[in-house]
Amino acid sequence: MKPLSLLLAVTLGERTPRLLAQEQGPQDVGGGGLAKRPAALLLRQGPEGPPPRPDLDPKLYLKVDVVLTVLTHTPAPRIRLGQDAILDLSFAYMPPTLEATASLAPSPPPFGLEWRRQHLGKGHLLLAATPGLGGQMPAAREGAVAFAAWDDDDPWGPWTGNGTFWLPAVRPFQEGTYLATVHLPYLQGQVSLELTMHKPPKVSLSPAPLVWAAPGEAPPELLCLVSHFYPSEGLEVEWELRGGSESGSQKAEGQRWLSSLRHHSDGSVSLSGHLKLPPITAEQHGARYICRVHHSSLPASGRSAEVTVEVAGFSGPSLEDGVGLFLSAFLLLGLFKVLGWYCKKGKSKINLMLYLIKPKILLCRHKQYKKL
Repeated sequence: MKPLSLLLAVTLGERTPRLLAQEQGPQDVGGGGLAKRPAALLLRQGPEGPPPRPDLDPKLYLKVDVVLTVLTHTPAPRIRLGQDAILDLSFAYMPPTLEATASLAPSPPPFGLEWRRQHLGKGHLLLAATPGLGGQMPAAREGAVAFAAWDDDDPWGPWTGNGTFWLPAVRPFQEGTYLATVHLPYLQGQVSLELTMHKPPKVSLSPAPLVWAAPGEAPPELLCLVSHFYPSEGLEVEWELRGGSESGSQKAEGQRWLSSLRHHSDGSVSLSGHLKLPPITAEQHGARYICRVHHSSLPASGRSAEVTVEVAGFSGPSLEDGVGLFLSAFLLLGLFKVLGWYCKKGKSKINLMLYLIKPKILLCRHKQYKKL
């Protein structure tokens, strides 16, 4: 018996795709049976038949019926760490023949749905559901929920269904390959999705916003904190110097190093970049040191923070200084007015008391004079 190498070509829009077979040469498989070989699935859009294959004999085309289709519109979802993940899944069922349709109940058939995750060589059943069927099912894990139902209830089909999977507040350990399997009586369809996660970092630079130094002295060490990002791989920290005597941007000089990773409860990580600057010159007055971070969760330009260098003796009063002096003078003027008002009010009270007390003093003196 000659073994067959199978090539399955499914043409979308038709109910009767064709199965292609080609003789491979003599091989004894024993028992008069057929040897099993893997089949390749080719999808072709449109009503035309499968593409011509000169290497295949058209006489060996076989007619088959495809009745169950399982698909997703998001085969590689990328979710922000800590947010809910929604994995899209839809499926369609077409009874193969009118005879088969007549033998079914006038309603969509019962189905089963499974969602599994494979990661680092381990598989886990997260959710199993059998809408419309009784029986005890295992409890869903990790708070997972599936919207498992037929979308329509036409008596004779075709029918479309929904098995979208919802996973709340995803964590790094939930990355991996997700397998969605739809079970129908005597049929099964499966699709896989690759879930990855990301979280862009926050970037801050200290000391900020100004670094003071005298000519010939080294400014304080710069610390660039890159916090709460994921994944930990692929992070780059660059130091740039812009302004001063040089035009444009250039690589900053000095010793630089990165700290070790610090892990957080949500699965994200943080680290700090350090730059020890050389002594500065007067020409570097007003220059800016920039810490620029590149990561897979950020756009190509990355994310940055910057500080400005002020050289002692070369900076005049700034706008902030003028505003501060104005506010100080305004407050002092108000304070003097308040003190003057209190003093004036206090003097008036003293004069009034003397005016009220003076007649009584005179009366007492008059009575004492009469007694004498």
